[in-house]
Amino acid sequence: MSDFSPSGHDAYAAVVSAAQAGDQRALDVLVADHLPLVYNVVGRALNAPSDTDDVVQDVMLQMVRDVGQLRDPAAFRSWLVAIAMRQVRRHWRLRRAAPPQAGPEWLDETARLADPGADFADLTIAVLHLSEQRRETAEATRWLDAEDRELLAVWWMEVAGQLTRAELAAALEIPSAQAGVRVQRLKARLEVARAVVRALEAVPRCPDLDGMLYGWDGRPSGLWRKRVARHTRECPVCDGVFAAADVVPAERLLADLALVPVPPVLAALTAAALRAGGGNATTAVHSTTSAHTTSAAPTTSTSAAHSTHTAELTKAATLTKAASAGKLAALLSLAAAGVAGVTIASVALAAGPSEPSSPTAAALSAPPTARSAPPTASASPAPSASPSPSARPHTTGKPATTAAAAPNPTTADTKLPVRAAFYYPWYDKNPHTDGGSQYTASAPDYDQDEPATVDRQIKDMQYGGLQAGIASWWGAGKREDERMPLLMSEGAKLGFSWTAYYENEAYGNPSVTQIHSDLGYLRKYADQKTWLHIDGKPVIFVYAAGGDGCDMVDRWTEANRTAGYYVVLKVFGGYRTCANQPQGWHQYASSLDLQQGYSAILSPGFYKYDADAPVVPRDLDRFRRDALTVATSGAPFQLLVTYNEWGEGTAAESATAWASQSGHGAYMDVLHEVFTAHPR
Repeated sequence: MSDFSPSGHDAYAAVVSAAQAGDQRALDVLVADHLPLVYNVVGRALNAPSDTDDVVQDVMLQMVRDVGQLRDPAAFRSWLVAIAMRQVRRHWRLRRAAPPQAGPEWLDETARLADPGADFADLTIAVLHLSEQRRETAEATRWLDAEDRELLAVWWMEVAGQLTRAELAAALEIPSAQAGVRVQRLKARLEVARAVVRALEAVPRCPDLDGMLYGWDGRPSGLWRKRVARHTRECPVCDGVFAAADVVPAERLLADLALVPVPPVLAALTAAALRAGGGNATTAVHSTTSAHTTSAAPTTSTSAAHSTHTAELTKAATLTKAASAGKLAALLSLAAAGVAGVTIASVALAAGPSEPSSPTAAALSAPPTARSAPPTASASPAPSASPSPSARPHTTGKPATTAAAAPNPTTADTKLPVRAAFYYPWYDKNPHTDGGSQYTASAPDYDQDEPATVDRQIKDMQYGGLQAGIASWWGAGKREDERMPLLMSEGAKLGFSWTAYYENEAYGNPSVTQIHSDLGYLRKYADQKTWLHIDGKPVIFVYAAGGDGCDMVDRWTEANRTAGYYVVLKVFGGYRTCANQPQGWHQYASSLDLQQGYSAILSPGFYKYDADAPVVPRDLDRFRRDALTVATSGAPFQLLVTYNEWGEGTAAESATAWASQSGHGAYMDVLHEVFTAHPR
């Protein structure tokens, strides 16, 4: 067996030739050394992590199957990248041709796409520890069109030293001169996208740009790229942000940048699929080469080998596709079944970045995810007087129009501090006429069974810098429970989290059995990604009556012993002295309140629908000062009381009395300004 130590692109010709001749070690070198390249090219071209793994495995399987047909071994790298580009285009064609899905799988996919931290750009930033302008450039790639992302995928590899210009052109199957023109145009569009990112991330952001962004859902798109870019060109403030002398050209930022390492599970599954489909891969490659170089009819043994190889590849493809339903489970099944060559050593191919000169292997382990520590207790402040989350739960009404997504055990933590608002899902019409209010909501259509209403409200809260809504919940089958599926599905679509405000604790003393039953029922929502999670646990907030004490804590502690929630109880006098302690505490009041180490809240005011005068008058300047106090408090829970409790007049949602040019209302404008200037 030959000793392979290639020192450059051309040196791979010898390795390719050896693989074509049937050398298993040469084929292993090709797979191990080129899997990171393929992963990075496909990942950047698709920018859809949920699909990247399958496409990468398809590319590698095709490489093993067809390498014997490659006439010029020196052209291996460009040939392989060309396969990757064709597979990417094939993937998009299949996705566009597929009928739209509206079931739980679609909701889960939407949740992944809605998460800005789930795409390849964010993976690049996190794994390679990019900072400043390199991070900005990676962020800008999200704003490119699909065709530009394909070109970017190979150009990035060129400037990072992984491909030559000739290989880039060959991979795109165009002349070098045309490739040069396309790259120049791409660089210009990437600079425009960088300007868009800078303008959007500016603190404080240009007020005119803020106004123009009304209606934007926060996701990069071609339409909004053009709108923001046009604004930055015409606005002297925004144009000056990117005209600064410190702006470094993208190619200099990307030069010599390492590849994003292949996830260990993907490396393992790829190797397992290749072993299962190519346990005799070199024999199959050699047979293909022989068939390609001779005009003689295939012998019986060659035909049999080809049939066996085809069957193995089919098996590998089936195993590979099954991986999307649980890659690690599939890998373990392969190992348990004793599939040829599948061992911990043989499947750990290319899990880290590698130079072209040497294949790599990595362990199948990852560092544990960092968890936020729970707050520590300190001296107990006096409890504050609280408005009551309304005692008027609806028990009837129209059924919700959107089904809940299927429970998903793979959930995502939100890091503390969490900024959230108390939310009330019980309105059918304008709150002024539906239950009574001193104010009239700006939105003429306020039916909370309508996705458009919920979407508008989620976008309001996101504009205000809030990550989650705490939805009033009165029990299974009640009006608010019927609307929870719609909140969850729209939250998944827009990348917004929800949790429940357990109201019944304030109007009785639910037994341990009842609490445990309710927590079990809520799991159909709480196991979804959209539900707010902290430290791997689904969060639930619990209201409390003025006379509640440590016995309430004891009941919730016992009920939650096996339920596994992150319980955030409402404070009461002496709550810090209780023997049992929940995971968190919060206050619910109509003015600024700080519970040291636990919560900081603010409220626009308090003016009940049947009162002659407000208990806490509205004062926008006071609200701004309170918002600054909350934003800089460091409290784990920074809460708005409330987003839309119109009956008690604590709503910050836009009303005719405080409408604003942004469309979100003056109070949400204040939150947007303060929370943007003081990020979590």
